[in-house]
Amino acid sequence: MKKYRIRLLLIIFSFSFLFMQCSMNRFVDQRQNHYQTIRKQIKFLISDPSLANAHIGIYVESLKDGQIIFENNPFKLMVPASNMKLFTTSAALVNLGPDFRFQTPVYATGAKSDSILNGDLIIRGSGDPSISGRWYNGDGLYVFKSWADSLKQMGITRINGNLIGDNRYFKEPDMAEGWNWDDEPFWYSAHTSALSFNDNCIDFSVWPDSLTKSVHFSIFPLDDSIQVINRAIVCDSASNSTLEITRINGKNIYLIKGMLPVKADTVHESITVEHPANYFLRILYKVLNQKGIRITGGIKVVSDDEALDYTSAQKLFVHQSPPLSDLIRVVNKVSHNFYADQLLKTMGAKFNRDGSFDGGCKFVKSWLESIGVAPQYFFSVDGSGLSRKNFVAPIATATLLKTLYHHPYFKYLYDSMPVAGIDGTIRHRMKGTLAEGNVHAKTGYVQRMRALSGYVNIGKNDPMIFVMMFNNYSVPTAEVNKIQDHICELLAE
Repeated sequence: MKKYRIRLLLIIFSFSFLFMQCSMNRFVDQRQNHYQTIRKQIKFLISDPSLANAHIGIYVESLKDGQIIFENNPFKLMVPASNMKLFTTSAALVNLGPDFRFQTPVYATGAKSDSILNGDLIIRGSGDPSISGRWYNGDGLYVFKSWADSLKQMGITRINGNLIGDNRYFKEPDMAEGWNWDDEPFWYSAHTSALSFNDNCIDFSVWPDSLTKSVHFSIFPLDDSIQVINRAIVCDSASNSTLEITRINGKNIYLIKGMLPVKADTVHESITVEHPANYFLRILYKVLNQKGIRITGGIKVVSDDEALDYTSAQKLFVHQSPPLSDLIRVVNKVSHNFYADQLLKTMGAKFNRDGSFDGGCKFVKSWLESIGVAPQYFFSVDGSGLSRKNFVAPIATATLLKTLYHHPYFKYLYDSMPVAGIDGTIRHRMKGTLAEGNVHAKTGYVQRMRALSGYVNIGKNDPMIFVMMFNNYSVPTAEVNKIQDHICELLAE
């Protein structure tokens, strides 16, 4: 009887094992069939005759077992546009850490007598991009007002000296190689600076007056050192709208021109400033004065060949930025060039003692080599991707995404990326599909260049990375978006 039971158990076990093996084989077969369907459909999509003159690089890999699901030109160098921000934010996360905060110390020279500081007030810049209304509940002057309050709490209401800005942590040039000169006035081309305020921009609001048939404007912050020339006029037809807000290159002279329809909504534009460190000091000087702290001297930005003796200065207080884990959400979800390039120069200054674009790029490239990105597949001149002199192969982006997926800080990168149909630069894309809320990906765009790279199915049975780079296409960008979205939807099925 006992032998019979043992034989019966062995038979049951054998049949169970065979059943499980068949089920697993069937699952593997289904998965491979699914992958084969994906391959065929992607190949069909990118074989459209309208894309014949485009350079297309695509790489899709399963994070479950490393199987390459699809690849097309994975080793070809292409312009990444804002996909470059994935490299910048990943390098910053791994090397600076998610809790990193920019420190902006405020020093005083000389001695305090009653409520008077007999010396200079020095602001030592370290590249903080966050001193703006993007934080602090939209109060663009909050940080400067808090500094005034701190000085008053110390009993200081008069400074017999100058307001000095130490901007030397970053090196020139303020704009990267290959940035278009005709983009210079616009917010996405803001100058880098160790001392920065309001994204180094002036915010314009422009609206029509139906009664006077004129165009009015307001600016933030109010800055007496800039000049605004308003040549805009009101028109009756919305189809005749030609309003343009710009700046004369190399000068803080702003032009409002063209026609604005009489029933148009208020137009909001952020236009860059020249000499952002001076701008920082001008607005700080004004806020301190408004808060009851008088400065008898002027403002001065320390040049590279000047020396400041901090050993004899007194550190009054230190302003801290939000943590890096929050800052990179602005970089990736908003695709903010200024934040990205501030991070790049910060890494150059901190790790290479070279706070220039070149110093930051060299550090990022060195770090990429350490995680397995071959040097011939990555060339950069900035951290934002604005320059057309950046070149990246899809395999480099794929290696980065795979490495970060297995890194302890992956959550911070993943959460910083736009989510399909939900937020960021893909909030209006892939809505109502399986990709909505499932695809976390970084966009990239400069004229005739479109990229989309990231993750899909994270936390599900078959997580994947994907890289899509379309260069030199002649169809409307909306058509490229549709193809990229369709591919994401295929992967999410």
